[in-house]
Amino acid sequence: MTEKLSICLVGPKKGGKSSLLASLADCVAQSAFGYSPRLRPALQPISQAEFQADAADARRADLFHAEQGDYERLKQDFGEGGVATDTLNTYEYFFRLSVNGEAPPAVVTRGPWLLEVVDSAGEIAVPPDGAAVPILNDVKAKLAGQMLGADALVIVLPLVRLEDSAWVGTLSRLLDRLALARDRRLRRVVVVFSQYERLFTRLGPSAFTYACDPAVALHVLRKSLRAAPWLDRLRALEQPGGGVSVRYTVASAYGFTKRFQNPNMDPHQPGERRFRRARVEGARAYSEYWRPFLTAEPILYAALGLDSAFTFSHAQLDARTAENPAISILG
Repeated sequence: MTEKLSICLVGPKKGGKSSLLASLADCVAQSAFGYSPRLRPALQPISQAEFQADAADARRADLFHAEQGDYERLKQDFGEGGVATDTLNTYEYFFRLSVNGEAPPAVVTRGPWLLEVVDSAGEIAVPPDGAAVPILNDVKAKLAGQMLGADALVIVLPLVRLEDSAWVGTLSRLLDRLALARDRRLRRVVVVFSQYERLFTRLGPSAFTYACDPAVALHVLRKSLRAAPWLDRLRALEQPGGGVSVRYTVASAYGFTKRFQNPNMDPHQPGERRFRRARVEGARAYSEYWRPFLTAEPILYAALGLDSAFTFSHAQLDARTAENPAISILG
């Protein structure tokens, strides 16, 4: 039986929400995630009409859907070196998710899933403290309704010093209000630290090797969350009666180069751009050197509730284990 799920992306401006979303389908297609390769998930962008249609009419609703849809434009903008959600509204993208391999019976028997992923501008949900952002009240009300009606919340944060971030207080208050809301449907929360590739820019061909070690990712999360004043608020959501599971992960929309394994950031181009071959245009130019990394993790967990090697619980964050020797390289 097809199940419909709504997932909201929230986080500060330039935190990586739209980039994570733009690289999501390619990350699943390239199996660049921490799930078993035997899981074999497939993620296909669909139209809003197909998402809203009854199961019997879903395929017909999408028959004449334009090839260049909203998600294709988002991917193209990302490939050309920049993508951001307009501050005047929220934007919805729709996907069909299926699991075609080995998975727990409770997961396999529920699919496929139709996903609505809401991308919100950082100025709406998590603006800097004291910022006067001219957002229309109906836009705020729209996002508030989408968050209260969401099955899962994905909080996307950049890998920065949290104590120095102007939006930390706003995020804490948002989580407080969400925890107290009686009419929320929330079942899962995923906190994802984006821009993971920045930690490995000096490691060259060894970068991907270290990034692929879950112990390194866990160390990074523990270190980043030490200064997170909202961590206890998320712990409270998991208390008896809270009914919410919380996970933490890392992600890299720009990822790593396929051939050379280094972080795929071109230092010779202005802004943030992926490496690409000169004089080659189109999708090939943007994809032949690009391996997105773990951007599927937060969405797959939000939809399936299935842990990977890179989704960590509070118990794992709190556990005291011997450090991996590789971690010393990251400081």
